Amino acid sequence: MLIGRLRPSSIALAVSLLFALGGIFAIDRALAEANRSRVQIQAVESAARVESFLAMHAQALQSVRGLYLDPTHEVTEEQFESLLRSLQQYAPSFRRVWITDSTGRIRFQDLLGLEGAPLPPGTNVDTVRQQPFHDVIQRAVATKKTQISAVGRLGSGERGILMVQPLFIGERFIGFAGGTLTSKSILEFVEQQEPQLHGQLVIIAASDTVTGTSSPMTHRRLPVDSASTSIRIPGGGSWRLLAVQQVTDQSVRFLLWGVGLATLGTLLIGLLHERRQGLRLAERSAELERLSTELLRANRVKSEFLANVSHELRTPLNAIVGFVELLRDGVYGELNTRQSGPVERIASSANHLRQLVDQILDLAKIAAGRLDVQWEVIELKAFIVDLTSEIEALRAECGLTLSISISTSLPRVRTDPMHLRQIVLNLLGNALKFTPIGGIAVRARMVDVANESGGGGVNASAAHTPLSGTWIALEVADTGVGIARNDQERIFEEFEQVNAGPRTDSMQRGTGLGLPISRRLARLLGGELTVVSDLGKGATFTVWLPLPGQPKGSGVFSAERAGRNTAEMQAGQL
Repeated sequence: MLIGRLRPSSIALAVSLLFALGGIFAIDRALAEANRSRVQIQAVESAARVESFLAMHAQALQSVRGLYLDPTHEVTEEQFESLLRSLQQYAPSFRRVWITDSTGRIRFQDLLGLEGAPLPPGTNVDTVRQQPFHDVIQRAVATKKTQISAVGRLGSGERGILMVQPLFIGERFIGFAGGTLTSKSILEFVEQQEPQLHGQLVIIAASDTVTGTSSPMTHRRLPVDSASTSIRIPGGGSWRLLAVQQVTDQSVRFLLWGVGLATLGTLLIGLLHERRQGLRLAERSAELERLSTELLRANRVKSEFLANVSHELRTPLNAIVGFVELLRDGVYGELNTRQSGPVERIASSANHLRQLVDQILDLAKIAAGRLDVQWEVIELKAFIVDLTSEIEALRAECGLTLSISISTSLPRVRTDPMHLRQIVLNLLGNALKFTPIGGIAVRARMVDVANESGGGGVNASAAHTPLSGTWIALEVADTGVGIARNDQERIFEEFEQVNAGPRTDSMQRGTGLGLPISRRLARLLGGELTVVSDLGKGATFTVWLPLPGQPKGSGVFSAERAGRNTAEMQAGQL
């Protein structure tokens, strides 16, 4: 019943409190684990130093064999003493060093300045039964490797170990080298390498303690952490090292709990605020995703609507055009003077409307990706001559000249004739519409863009011009009103017009779709459509057609065009 009366915000605060307490507990456990890790690290580092100490002294004994490298010279006492002086520089902890001959009899020995009883001269180490001296000699004989004895009492009265190294020159046994090390010297080496040694260290060999620090714990009431690790010794055996430390961060952990509980309120407020922000961001993200989905759906529906409506409009328009043609041909009787004018206007308007519907349908097909390409190989000059004959009457009516400059040596072009025809007719129609006096020129030549070898008016610096490769540049140039530089990209956008006619004169005004459709058709054919123009100096539109065998859309256009194509495809317009 109590839980039922709590508000959701109170429940959330209670849950946050539990999580915060769990976090403080986790940090407390992490600190404890860090202390254990610190003890483990100290144990591993100290074990590595002990291993280094033993290996260093074993290597020193191995260097004794250098006295016997020259078999023609007898080893003397002076050479032995000289070697010992050099050994003391990097292995100074030996208390006694001796060497034997191949029969095991001691030849040289030195107490290294300490007091004690030397071994009797000529002692055979193989026959010594004193422990642990006897065991280590026998293991060295059996294994032919460096051996370390168990912990025992040395001749100096100190506890320590005996290290024995069998000496070989090749396969020839030449004797033993031995040395004694005190347990204290091992620990002194570790303390020198780690001056800030915390806690206690104990080195154990089998069930016997080799050595250990004697520093007492500072606070006996504090808990301790311990860790152990193995020490590899020369000869293949191992010792154990035990490290013990007091837990010194106990006060830090108490402070952690105090500060954590004190700041818990602020943390909970921050968490609640972040939660509110997250909810708002999630709602905003969901709203943006929904709007994006609706926009994509609307764009798809728009393209499908345009395609369907334009297709349905064609049937009645074709009927209107057909009946007008029948009226003009006198099938339903001869037209009088008053009837001829309106029929001509009906025919002109119907053709204009059919052209508009065709453009919208083409645009919709391109946007929906349903426009097919029928590849054919054509002779470009014959294609252009046949095409320009369709506008001959209109050109003569406008009083303009038309020149065609296309070499018969140009290679044949592999393209879609219907799409190329639509592009060129759009360009010729615009040239006739915006050229009051002068003429129109249609030129074609092969252009190496990289070397700018086109010449003859081909401008390879226009926007969207190919960056490399060899192309056929088909140009439609006029002497008309021209296009301002800041309008030369805008004219290729849908429903954009420059210096459009009056709104009441739709024939002259146009729709602003011819050039956008032409550029997209050119790109569909693997090429491009560019323009170069200045106000009052006419305009030159260039259709770039790839040569046969050149990959369509091979990525040789400018980065500006590539970025635009990507943006248009993402918007669902291509």
